[in-house]
Amino acid sequence: MSKQQPSAMPWYQTGNPVPRRDKTIAVIGAGIAGCTVAAALKKRGFQVTVIDRHERAGSGASGNPEGIVYPKLSPRDDLLPRVNLAAIQFASDYYQPFWDNGLGRQCGVLVVPENDKARNDFKLISQRYADQTEMVETIAHEQLEELSGIPLQAESALYFPKLGWLPPQLICQTLLELNNIPLVQADIQRLEYNSQQSRWQLYDANQQILLENHSESVIIASAFDCKQFSQTSYLPLRKIRGQITQLPCTIESNKMKMVICGECYITPAENGFHGCGATYNKDLFTTELRDIDHQTNLAQIAATDAGLATVLGQPTSDSLSGRANFRCTTADYLPIAGAVPNVTAMLEDYAILRRDAKTPVTTPGTYLPNLYVNCGMGSRGLSYAPLTAELLAAEIAGESAPLAQDLCHAMHPARFVIRDLKRNRV
Repeated sequence: MSKQQPSAMPWYQTGNPVPRRDKTIAVIGAGIAGCTVAAALKKRGFQVTVIDRHERAGSGASGNPEGIVYPKLSPRDDLLPRVNLAAIQFASDYYQPFWDNGLGRQCGVLVVPENDKARNDFKLISQRYADQTEMVETIAHEQLEELSGIPLQAESALYFPKLGWLPPQLICQTLLELNNIPLVQADIQRLEYNSQQSRWQLYDANQQILLENHSESVIIASAFDCKQFSQTSYLPLRKIRGQITQLPCTIESNKMKMVICGECYITPAENGFHGCGATYNKDLFTTELRDIDHQTNLAQIAATDAGLATVLGQPTSDSLSGRANFRCTTADYLPIAGAVPNVTAMLEDYAILRRDAKTPVTTPGTYLPNLYVNCGMGSRGLSYAPLTAELLAAEIAGESAPLAQDLCHAMHPARFVIRDLKRNRV
């Protein structure tokens, strides 16, 4: 997709900016999305408070013991793979200090092809990135065992030496601690804007105002719970359950040196266990562990590579543990990061797009004052969050965007309003 000039997409320009006076910001949600953006803003001199229903940061979807900085490249120059590429490049540098301090391991990530299409894509990817072996390189079958530590059966694989795994909950907690960002435990249910004071009022479950006079700006970073706020209820988010499995290592599987991905992922042994997953359960809204999902994860590992199945053996059900929680996904698989539009005003201002999607429009967008959202990262929160945090923080601080303009637009919260108008759905 070609890059658009600002005049071609006026809805991404704010036509009603509200000046900031004291740089106070409340971030709703203490997962990886909320903690990374809180840290990025604190480093820019903002007074940031994070609010979460849980006592400790990273207790929701970010609470899994291991998370993968997962690479997803493509031989095509589409928006999604371009965003993915920018995200993993940024994330690998962002997490370097954490790896250096013993949080997780920068052990490398090996991706084996899942099917014939993936095999063909891998060949094209290896050609496209042939001069970027510091980021990705193709590993032939005869080199796989030496590199990975176990006898894999794949013909070849893509190797990302700068990536690895991290403990998401500890990353969230460390980000807040290192930046002296307070975490307030509260369940925020409603937001109202006080135009006289130019501040947002945050109401908890008891309808009490939290942080009165301390919320000039608000960032909603509460995953699928963004839907509960009237201002962001329009977002087309889905709640997808995922269960991970912790399984005991064997003498042979203990030799695994890196994360291996295919039908799902599996991490090197840590404290005697591998982590693998995760399931993709639609329309299932329980966090109770299910043995059927453990078996699904084991089957996916076996389908990833027969060599994996061999070294892992046949763990018994009573030796398996895990955790289940929920991803927040979008229809286009891209995260959401940016200012929250005034949907009613946007529908009126750009109504002509219903009749002709190509009609030139010069009216700038109308946005809710100093309200932002950061969500929709699916199973790639660790990969996306550092980049979307930097994007949001730069926007709020009045800095130039750290990404090409078309990639910023691809993740913008207003994209769904404009898209639905052009398709005559609203």
